[in-house]
Amino acid sequence: MSFPSEVWSASEEAPLVEVAPVEVRGQRIENVNDVKKEFARRPASNILIEEKQITESRALNLQDVLQFAPGVRFQSRFGADEGQFQIRGTSLRNNFHHRGINILINGIFFGDADGFSDFESIDLLAYERIEVYKGANALRYGANAIGGAINFVPRTGYSASQLQMRFIGGSFGMVSGQVSSGKVTQPFKVGHMDATMDYYVSVSANHQDGFQSNSQQSRERVNANIGLQLGSHQEMRTYFLQANVAERLPGALTTAQLFADRRQAGGQTTPPLPPPFFACVQNNQTCNWGRYYNLQRIGMAYRNEFAANQFLEIIPYYSYQYLDHPIFQTIKQDNNNVGGEVRYRNANHLFGRPNVFVVGVQPRYGDQHQWRLVNINGNNGAMTQNAHIRTTYFGAYAEDQFDATEALTIVLGGRWDYSGRQANIQNFGPAGNPFDPSIPSVLTNTQQPLQHFDAINPKLGFVYRTSSHAQLYFNASRAYEAPLNVELTSANNPDGSPNTGFLNLDAQRAWQFEIGHRGKAANGRYFWDITAYDLEMQKEIITNLINNNNTFRNANATRHTGVEAGGAVVVARGLWANGPGQEADQVTMRAAYTWSLFKFTDDVYGATTTGGPNVLIARSGNRIAGAPEHSLAYEVRYDHPKGWWVAPNFEWVPSGFYVNYLNTVKNPSYFVLHLKSGWNITPHLTLYAEARNLTDKTYAGAVTVNDPLFRYANVAQGISGYAGLEYKF
Repeated sequence: MSFPSEVWSASEEAPLVEVAPVEVRGQRIENVNDVKKEFARRPASNILIEEKQITESRALNLQDVLQFAPGVRFQSRFGADEGQFQIRGTSLRNNFHHRGINILINGIFFGDADGFSDFESIDLLAYERIEVYKGANALRYGANAIGGAINFVPRTGYSASQLQMRFIGGSFGMVSGQVSSGKVTQPFKVGHMDATMDYYVSVSANHQDGFQSNSQQSRERVNANIGLQLGSHQEMRTYFLQANVAERLPGALTTAQLFADRRQAGGQTTPPLPPPFFACVQNNQTCNWGRYYNLQRIGMAYRNEFAANQFLEIIPYYSYQYLDHPIFQTIKQDNNNVGGEVRYRNANHLFGRPNVFVVGVQPRYGDQHQWRLVNINGNNGAMTQNAHIRTTYFGAYAEDQFDATEALTIVLGGRWDYSGRQANIQNFGPAGNPFDPSIPSVLTNTQQPLQHFDAINPKLGFVYRTSSHAQLYFNASRAYEAPLNVELTSANNPDGSPNTGFLNLDAQRAWQFEIGHRGKAANGRYFWDITAYDLEMQKEIITNLINNNNTFRNANATRHTGVEAGGAVVVARGLWANGPGQEADQVTMRAAYTWSLFKFTDDVYGATTTGGPNVLIARSGNRIAGAPEHSLAYEVRYDHPKGWWVAPNFEWVPSGFYVNYLNTVKNPSYFVLHLKSGWNITPHLTLYAEARNLTDKTYAGAVTVNDPLFRYANVAQGISGYAGLEYKF
């Protein structure tokens, strides 16, 4: 689903939804209309965020661009680009960082081999569009993830300006700047072949002092790609990303703390943890909680159209990350990840009918060396753990789209996922008083765990074109997600026994059933996409409390049911400026509504103390914590033919939602009002302004689930304003 960005005119004929197969990649010959046509062939609700929607926002985090994506919820944790991200409730255990939804850059996997990832390296302004594939239907991109996938497609020399400069500043010490350049060379010869090169490079930086205490953050990013077109059948493109990330972590607050002083730093509210080791558990500011890393990533995509309507793609990548992460202890990591994809596509007719067949393999390998040290108010103390963890992943998939009739496309597919984990973990204990942070450590034991996960996941769906402008779609898809390494190495098993290697965790699985209808009016005046889905999940991974510390366990059975509705309509034209086409002013409304009912369908029992008895953790029928049942985003926008526009909008969660599995504590409801505006003064110069949380509402959009000390509220920023300009030619 995408919303109208062009001016509607009753005298203009809207383009038809074509059904011919279209390849969706960041190629020279591709444009956003090709992507829309491909989405129209997909038997599922997907989201397309176009470049205009990105540039007409602050573009600081995913909340700025996904606010009107029904079924997709991103809430910044402390005004940062890191936040609580979930699609259809499948990753609500995300109390930190990101999991359960694959991140890709132009179809190339981004993140660690086990699926762990983050957003701080992503510079939204370097991308020309964002594609969101919801849930289990994300066959190619949804490897080892039930939530689906989000694909960031970078600008290239074909879509970028030769020079573009953007600056924005605002509340809480926020400053952000970007300089980018893209160009296509004149054609030249490579042997007997005609060749063309293009490049795109973006350099950006931003800084915030932050709304809460201890929430300062800085980002420095470089995104670049170089493309080479050889004749009309071969293309190569190389991608490079460099990111330096520095951020302090303010921590979540209790509800009482939220309404007493929402700008205070969060953190522990009880005495330090018991032995075996000292842990820095005063508030986050005292302990200097933070996250600092640098990331380098390089990838390449080679495509060869070696026969009529057939091509082969080879896509390797490599990334390296160094992390320094002081929390209750300090975590240091060296992360090396290598992987890729080989993909074959054949779009020749089958039985005289249009048909598209795709098959691919996706290997990944990760090598992580992790040290854990005592955190002495941000300084390193004695070593508590030395771990070397290796991940081997292999995925294979195949899909066929067959146009059985002019109106009906049948989609069959499946994938196989395998993930192997092995580790060498050395644990250390204190050589003396465990409450003294200066005490050295001694080796206590060495663990060498090994675990394997694999599954076969089929997919069936259809698209039925009810008119030339609308489609009815259905899919039944199975999905699978193995636990992350950070979950497997948590301290305690679900029965309360100490972890002696990897937790006794199974992979979570789900059958997704989805039906929906999407389309647009023949004259292009309104758009819609309405979807109903049911996810029947087995072994959903949830957060668990042992000795008041978070660990993980499997629930027996859960159900995720929902309705997603989004659309836009041009309600009036020519109110104060009347004329043909773009010479008239226009009022547009758009809305995104999500109804979510996520619940346990079996009782969940487990220990809450080491070796303790099993007690009720969640009752059958209880809500799975972390997401509102109802949420609505709504906007009214006025566009003037002189190039300026204004758009008030709001976010509304009309009722509180549970933040623990026993359903005894709720995050309060909220209504938040925002205002955006812009002015395209010339084709080269644009001004932008935004005011957020105009009523200065105290609320928490993102929450921490099942926190043992009732610190659920990740504070949203108060009333704030931002303004900037962009110059390009």
